[in-house]
Formats: sequence, structure tokens, C-alpha cells
Amino acid sequence: MKKFTSIISVLFLVFFLFTACGEGDDNTNDDNNTDDTEVDDSDATSELEVKYQKADEHAADVSKEIVAANTSFAADVFSALSENGKNIMISPLSISIALAMATNGASDENLDEMKDVMGFDVMTMEEVNAQFYKLINCLVDADKDMVLSIANSIWMDTYFEPRVKEVFLSALEDSYNAEPYTLDFADVTASDTINAWVKDNTNGKIEKIVDEIGPDVVMYLINAIYFKAAWTVTFDEKNTYEGTFTKSDDTTVQVDLMTFEESQEFDFYSSGYEDDDYSVVRLPYGRDKFAFYGIIPNGNGTVDDLVADMKENGVDKYFENLQKGETPVILPKFKFEWEESLVDIFKSLGMEKAFLPGGFLNLAENGEDIYISDIKHKTFIEVNEEGTEAAAVTSVEFGNTAMPDGFYGTKPFVYIIRDDRTGTILFMGKVEDPAVEK
Repeated sequence: MKKFTSIISVLFLVFFLFTACGEGDDNTNDDNNTDDTEVDDSDATSELEVKYQKADEHAADVSKEIVAANTSFAADVFSALSENGKNIMISPLSISIALAMATNGASDENLDEMKDVMGFDVMTMEEVNAQFYKLINCLVDADKDMVLSIANSIWMDTYFEPRVKEVFLSALEDSYNAEPYTLDFADVTASDTINAWVKDNTNGKIEKIVDEIGPDVVMYLINAIYFKAAWTVTFDEKNTYEGTFTKSDDTTVQVDLMTFEESQEFDFYSSGYEDDDYSVVRLPYGRDKFAFYGIIPNGNGTVDDLVADMKENGVDKYFENLQKGETPVILPKFKFEWEESLVDIFKSLGMEKAFLPGGFLNLAENGEDIYISDIKHKTFIEVNEEGTEAAAVTSVEFGNTAMPDGFYGTKPFVYIIRDDRTGTILFMGKVEDPAVEK
């Protein structure tokens, strides 16, 4: 277990939503009526099966092209963000949904660039939207023992909302079930309203995505995902013990390690203990449609070698050749949050025009002054004996260069103190960083 870091423990959340569409019900329980008859139980089972069937039908319609695009994109972003020795957790699904919504407003060279980075270049936006509709609907009704909610929203400044094109709003409402909201962004409570939506749609695990609304911000496209599922085979708390976890730099920490009293049957694969080889274990949730994949390097391989290989050769091989058998499992309990602006990452992947004015003519009238001003991503995860709870939020912030006349002191400026009677300048200065006192 020498190189098993928390990074690998959460790779499941990086890829599972793109490689396994679940079928099921969203947190449906029938324990409220103690007088349920056999007929009632049968009706409940029948209703559940109908939901599973609908989810299955959507899953069957999800194209290999969109899954391949999303999976490749996941590996690209994950690799770009990965830093040696540091925890990382992203939700590729959340990022992809938010950026797919934004791409609907892109035009000309910016549209081509965004589609290329997202892997959508062989598809029309109508096809992309149709596939995300099916993908979202095959995921949210997954399992009565699993909660998976996906929520999308559109936040528009009151003065900007009349400029937003109806075809853009319709695409997001129809394909992504995005809720449109109009707020006065100049109101100091506007960010509180947006953050309340974020908190509500992540079950309180992520409390805010907007720190403050800048004077040039006119729109936010926000995706929120919440996930909670119980292991199919739970870990018994009495078998959890304090043990040693060795980090990538060979230093050690003491952590709670979960294990089973005896080896359980899980899907497992090991390529041996030679250099650069790896082992994979699959720990299922609920009724075995979604799963956690632990991927660990063997021999002299490192976790960074795995990340590099995923970037270079894809991730599909890590889900292949698994065979069921009795497998000892040791897994650390962990809980952490992660956040990052993704602007530099997307620029490094080749998406540059989106951050310059003029690339979103399909979003709003006079769209030549619209640009993406920030892409924020926040995640949360907790893994314990009972299962996994996780949440993610991605916010695409749009700025507008054509602002109403005014002085917006949110960037460096010069100031002068002057006697207007004589024209004498008493003081003159430049503010580069107002937080620094000298």
C-alpha cells in the first residue's frame, strides 16, 4: 500500500459517471406505512421497475461518441490539474455539463475551439444537447439505495436579460432542464441568492460558488451535482483500525483504515508487481449498477505514472479484465473539499477565444462584447464504512465589456487630490493592491 494516496481513492468519482450509466430510483422508500399490504408492495415494486426501465432506455441511447468525448476530456482535465503529493477531486460530468451549456452560446471560431477541446467536434450542438439530455436522465433515476441529483441554472443580470437570445435559453431549458433566474447583480444580496441555490442543490455540502459579483459580470451558468450511496457490502466499523498511510514523498501519517473481517468477493484485477503495473478493485454501490474503482500502482510505479498513462492512453483499460473473486480490501476513510479556477487549464487545452470578447454571438444580441470571465469548480467527498457522499459545483461566469457608464474601482487606478481653486495637486497615487498597506 506504499503509494496508495487519496488521489487514487477518488478516481471513481472522476470517471464513473461517464463510464457507467445507472438505472434506478432517486431515493424512493416505502417505510412510512406500517400497514402496507402485499398488493401495495407489489405496486411499489412495479413502479420502481418502470423507473429502472426508463433509465435503461435512456442509457441505451447514450452514444459511444459522447461517452468517449467526456472520458477523454476527464483524463485531460484531471492530468492538467494533478500536482505531485496533493489531493485532487473533480467532477468531469459537472464541468462538461456547464461547458456544454456555455458552448450553446458560442459562435464562429470560438464555437469550433470549444467543441474541439470538449471532444464535440464531430457533432452538431443539437446532437450534443440531445446526448446530454439522455445522459442526465439515465443517471438521476439510478437506484433506490442511491441519491444522485443533477441541477442546472441560468442567472442573468436584470439589464442583460432582455439581450439573451430565446434560442439559447430554450436549448438549455429543454436539454439540461436549466432553471432561468433574473437578478439585479448590483444588489449586495444577489450572490447570497445564487449561493443559496448551490447549497440547496448540494445538500449543504458546498455552501457557495460566488464570492462577489464583479461589475462586468452579466451571467452565470451553474451545474450542481449531489451523490450519496451505500456500499453493496458495507464495512463493519469494528474492523476499522488506525494504521499507517505512506505518501508519495515516503513520509507517513496515521489514518483510519477500513477492512473486512474476511475476504469478500469483488471484481478485481492485478497486472502483477513489476514496474508500472497496477491493481484495480471494484466496490459496488446499492444494486450493483454504480461502483467505486480503486486503482493502485504496484512495484516501483507511482500514482503520477497512472495519471500520466490515463492522459496518454485513456482510462478504459482500468475497467477491463476484472474478475470476481475473494479479495482482501483495505481502504482509508477520508473527507475533504477541493476548489480551483479552471481558466488556465482550459487555455492550456486550447480554449482561448472563449475568454476574449466576440465569441458568443449565439448567446445574446450584440454578443460581440460577451466573454467567459471565470470557470470555478468546487467538490466535496466523504468515504466511510457506510458508503460515499460527494458533491460538485461548476460555475461559468460571463463578463460584458460594454458596461454602463460608471467608475468601477475593481482594478488598478490612479488617484489625485487636488485644490480645484488653484489647480494645485496635493497628492497623487496609484492603487495596484488595496489590501497592502504600503
